Amino acid sequence: MNLLVFLGLVVAGVAIAFIIYLVSARTYQSSASVANAYDQWTDDGILEYYWGEHIHLGHYGNPPRTKHFLQAKADFVHEMVRWGGLDQHPAGTTVLDVGCGIGGSSRILAKDYGFAVTGITISPQQVHRATELTPESVPAKFMVDDAMALSFADASFDVVWSIEAGPHMPDKDMFARELLRVLKPGGILVVADWNQRDDRTNPLNWWERPVMRQLLDQWSHPEFASIEGFAERLA
Repeated sequence: MNLLVFLGLVVAGVAIAFIIYLVSARTYQSSASVANAYDQWTDDGILEYYWGEHIHLGHYGNPPRTKHFLQAKADFVHEMVRWGGLDQHPAGTTVLDVGCGIGGSSRILAKDYGFAVTGITISPQQVHRATELTPESVPAKFMVDDAMALSFADASFDVVWSIEAGPHMPDKDMFARELLRVLKPGGILVVADWNQRDDRTNPLNWWERPVMRQLLDQWSHPEFASIEGFAERLA
């Protein structure tokens, strides 16, 4: 192939990819933009088609082993239960699932462990779909609520659970305060999130920054926290 033709195809491919990125980007603007993004993804079924009932990553064991993506997601929930010591808690333990999506984690917590689960999301369509997928016999209910200003009284839940919701929160301090506010004294907080390294000591370099920006824009995230930074907010 002529080198100029090859280079032209490469440039055209990059241009097309950039256009697709611009068209498909769901840049964070406000909590309403997050709700709108998940309403649309839920209505068109694309996330459920590819990701199943769990809009989060999976657990592949230690050491990792090959398993189906959807099974790994369910296994992740059970692993987080064990990690948090929730498997030692009795049926009827009250759990708030912050950023519940279409209820995959909530249903496992309710069905397999007998917990009384309340799942909240900012997306009305996710609440509708989560309710559709949940049998009446499963003690899990869903409602629209804002994780930055939860509608529950102080010390309402034995467990507060949040999986990959934190990146959507523009004010990590407020998010941390709300998680702790509704947790009963002596309760358990279980959080798993996408994070970036602590940029106070090791900032992103020139090529990492655009990669991070693309990831944030595609998922309507304002920013990632670092593990160290969020731990300080919870202290």
